[in-house]
Amino acid sequence: MKAIGRSVAAVILAIVGSAAGVAGDAAASGDVARLQGRWECRAGSNADLLVTMEILDTRVDVTIQTPQGLKIRAKGAVRLDETTSPRSIDWVGFTAGDFQTIPEIQGVYKIEDGAFVLCNGGFNGARPESFSPGDGPLAEVLTFRRVGPAEVADARTR
Repeated sequence: MKAIGRSVAAVILAIVGSAAGVAGDAAASGDVARLQGRWECRAGSNADLLVTMEILDTRVDVTIQTPQGLKIRAKGAVRLDETTSPRSIDWVGFTAGDFQTIPEIQGVYKIEDGAFVLCNGGFNGARPESFSPGDGPLAEVLTFRRVGPAEVADARTR
């Protein structure tokens, strides 16, 4: 059970750690507008965690479901910088569970071929410079796909 807890925590952090505005800004535009809606991926060392992320404006709602049926929910906001290469993403103001605060996490992202690809630096970690898995549980590259009739994407890019 501890391994599952660590995997779930790592996924929350990976997602949260990975947008031009913070919740409450005017209507979404640019990449924020392209990210609106529901996204899913499989994550964890065995791709056994189902991660669903919904983006509305710059607000983000993440649900992680374990193979045992446990659901963990985190909410916060995303801040994007489209002027950097690769593009930068910050997950800010996140809480999970009973309002447990999650530190801001920096990452990089790209939107290509219908996928939203993230690579994060972890708690108080440096922003990654590329889409390569790094050291530590939060350095996994996650590939989200829009929810629809197609199968849920595997979070690990190959």
